[in-house]
Amino acid sequence: MFLRIEGLRVKYNDIEVVRGVDLEIGKGECIGLVGESGCGKTTVGLSITRLIPGHKGRISSGRILFEGKNLLVLSPEELRKYRGSRISYVFQEPLSSLNPVFTIHEQLKEVLPKDDDVEGSISEALKSVGLKELIDRKKVYPHELSGGMQQRAMIAMAIVSKPDLLILDEPTTALDVTVQKKILELVMELKKNLGLSILFISHDLRTVFELADGVGVMYAGRIVEQGPAKTLMSRPGHPYTRGLVNSIPSIEHRKERFNAIEGRTPLFSELPEGCKFYPRCKFRIKPCREKEPFLGKFSDGHYSRCIRSKELIAHGTIKGI
Repeated sequence: MFLRIEGLRVKYNDIEVVRGVDLEIGKGECIGLVGESGCGKTTVGLSITRLIPGHKGRISSGRILFEGKNLLVLSPEELRKYRGSRISYVFQEPLSSLNPVFTIHEQLKEVLPKDDDVEGSISEALKSVGLKELIDRKKVYPHELSGGMQQRAMIAMAIVSKPDLLILDEPTTALDVTVQKKILELVMELKKNLGLSILFISHDLRTVFELADGVGVMYAGRIVEQGPAKTLMSRPGHPYTRGLVNSIPSIEHRKERFNAIEGRTPLFSELPEGCKFYPRCKFRIKPCREKEPFLGKFSDGHYSRCIRSKELIAHGTIKGI
């Protein structure tokens, strides 16, 4: 397996916010990681490149294997050989991630080795992301670009070194719908042309199901369901995934009542006993609050952390208490 995360646990101020995550990404594969804000999905992404601020959090246990090499035991010098060159990260807010005092060209140049064909690589990257007009404009600063162009510039910086793995953390959140569509089309074109493996972190299920080969659904610091995108969309086996799928807005049913998931995500300091989704689940039964379920297999590549998954998958709807 190209990238394998095993038993990842992360703590912020001694509160565990990632509680044993396992995830795999194959070569040239796009895996989506979805869930509500605060579920731990961004922390998983940051852990891969060890970008969690040391004064805020720490990886307490687990392994992150990149082509068999455990990234969590590498020295800072060894990690630099992977971070940026083989594994690139595109953050949520492009303007806050770009350095305002350096030009786009200078920031692209900074990513590349000095012995590389710098100008040729920069030109190729800018063309790839649809910013051909910036090739000869070497004095352009981030604030002179629109939000969409800033995000394209961020993606150009991420791919200019021709990485093997691209981590996209909510890459279109701050953009309008038209620009979002163009950025996502660009990402999938780059995946196809460059053979990129992608971890796509988002709370936008519709987008993830359209782009990803496989999806991991996170809740309260753990993956509660994972499998092929088409399977999770058509036959979700966890009540939380089912709630997310049912809450996707539909033009066909725009006059019907919006199907929101009741309640709120629990604080990590106040997680309930048993299944962490129990207080919000309409399919819950008494055994659900006694013990947190394990991630069980239900078909090829399809796993769910629910004791009633077989019933949900088989019948679509079941009664709770």
